[in-house]
Amino acid sequence: MAEETDGQETGAEASGAGVDPAAVALALGGASREKADAFLDDQRAVLQKQGALIEDQRHHLHRQYTQLGLSIWQQRLGVLLRIATGFVGLAVAAGAAFMIWDASQSSGLLIEPFSVPPDLAQRGVTGQVMAAKLLDHLSQMQAQTNSTRAIKSYVNDWGQQGIKLDIPNTGVSLTELDDFLREKLGHDTHVTGEIVRTATGVNLTARAGAEVAESVAGSDTDLDGLEQQLSENVYRATQPYRYAMYLGEHGRVDEAAPIFKALAETGATRLDRDYGYALWARLSGEQDGIDTSLRLLQRALAVDPDNMVAELFVVDTLGNESLPEQFIRENKKAVSFLLSNKLGMFNADVASIFVRNFQAYSELRLGDFHDAARKVTEFVQAGTSIAPFASAILAETEAVNHDLAAARITMLDAENYRTDYQVGHTAVQSARARMQIDSEAQNWAGVLSEADAIAPTLQKYPGMRSFLPRMTSPLMAYAEARLGRIADAEKHIAATPADCYDCLITRARIAEVEGQHGGADYWFARAIDGQKSIPFAYYYWGEALLEHGDPDGAIAKFTIANQKGPKFADPLEMWGEALIAKKQPDQALAKFEEAEKYAPNWGRLHLKWGEALGYAGRKDEAQKQYAVAAGLDLSSADKAELAKVSHG
Repeated sequence: MAEETDGQETGAEASGAGVDPAAVALALGGASREKADAFLDDQRAVLQKQGALIEDQRHHLHRQYTQLGLSIWQQRLGVLLRIATGFVGLAVAAGAAFMIWDASQSSGLLIEPFSVPPDLAQRGVTGQVMAAKLLDHLSQMQAQTNSTRAIKSYVNDWGQQGIKLDIPNTGVSLTELDDFLREKLGHDTHVTGEIVRTATGVNLTARAGAEVAESVAGSDTDLDGLEQQLSENVYRATQPYRYAMYLGEHGRVDEAAPIFKALAETGATRLDRDYGYALWARLSGEQDGIDTSLRLLQRALAVDPDNMVAELFVVDTLGNESLPEQFIRENKKAVSFLLSNKLGMFNADVASIFVRNFQAYSELRLGDFHDAARKVTEFVQAGTSIAPFASAILAETEAVNHDLAAARITMLDAENYRTDYQVGHTAVQSARARMQIDSEAQNWAGVLSEADAIAPTLQKYPGMRSFLPRMTSPLMAYAEARLGRIADAEKHIAATPADCYDCLITRARIAEVEGQHGGADYWFARAIDGQKSIPFAYYYWGEALLEHGDPDGAIAKFTIANQKGPKFADPLEMWGEALIAKKQPDQALAKFEEAEKYAPNWGRLHLKWGEALGYAGRKDEAQKQYAVAAGLDLSSADKAELAKVSHG
């Protein structure tokens, strides 16, 4: 009841009547029927009006609520709009700041229209046409200059702006603003020029900035040729290092070397001098020999111990000296140089690929040809300025890993490369790779033919003759011995240096061919004494012992060779052959299987693997290995043996 009363009071208060219900009841009780009906009608009307008022209030409150929601969203959208406007403002400010910064860093070469005689302009040779032709020639030379040097290190870096025509536009634009900022804040070099009539023809002049003016003269019928000459002069004046690289890559080393020398001695920056010294030393070796090259490289490092390029060339030169332990030690230093890249001499990605390449060079000295080939392949595919030289190294690596098919393809690819700046070095390295391929194929006459083919290179690059005693003489002398030309072999190997590791091993192998086993043992021991951590002398000594019937002695040498070079396939394969000789084919199979991990395309390995399977009574498996061997390179003797055992 209390709740009902409360509800009624609330309703009355809400209606705004302010009438006591008891009083109403008493009044109605004493009133006539007509007056009561009239009173009730009046109350009904009042209630209807109150209901309408309440409905109006409800609609009003609903509209207020809706408007309040819209207002909140409007406020939110306003905030978002102000935030977006702020971001746009920041973006504009950042863009303006970038334009200003970029303009301040600008160092392009801007070629303006030439001044030309009216008669030439009437023939279509306008100032803009001449500027465009100069641009074309310079762009072409720039594209044909392959350098590992980081672009940001150049004094007059053409950078992202590169070489472009500076032809005025009409109207106001961002381009005009950018040009204005570069003019005021940047370091662009403006190239202007003119063609002037002379008594004998025309004179073409180009000016790069205020200090460089280059001119060429000739007939107006050879404007294209004159423009090419002028372009080279401008390239040399504005980018001497890149121009020298361009010359070297086009076989004009005699012109490139003096430019590198001038950079080494008077270069405008530390990097110019460092690069100049390194390249001057490298190319000097092609003309004056390996000693001159090493002396200049050491001088370059004395001038600047952080000269990474000079250090890399020192390592590469030592690689041709056949002193593997010394090479590995120095190579670690070179890799440290590359990892630090202290002076920023290489771009980061170039430095990274060089690291893996030089790691591969150490792996080569330990017989890990399989991993080394993979890393050198990455280096070649990266397309650096020494890719042709590296391709020859890759082919030689594939050859000594008994993958002659791959080696021959690599050599074909190497010949399709545009030549690099170290033409003499690349030519000799390529010749040695071809000699190595023939040697692995036991094509001894082919080895000697390739040795003779070096003669034209030596005429043009006489300094490369000093590299031959360590690089090619051992291969040539051993081929002569295998062809029965013992006197020639002895003569050529005797002229090799006494500390040359490959040379000492070759002396021992020649002694074996002559049947002088004691002499062979002496030379093998000499080789090991100078390079105890290198596996090759142990391997060849073991091979020699096996050939004259001492499998136990051979296995002892192969064991040491395997310890020195765990991924060197040859000791493992020959160890398997020694076990076959000891009538232990099951143990031999394990050696062949391990060797196959590192030299999967070695024909002789699969041939001997098949023989071991045959001795173990596993005929079907033996035939599978013979089939694999038949699809790979085999010497004539191995082919005859395969024909015998596969049908036996």
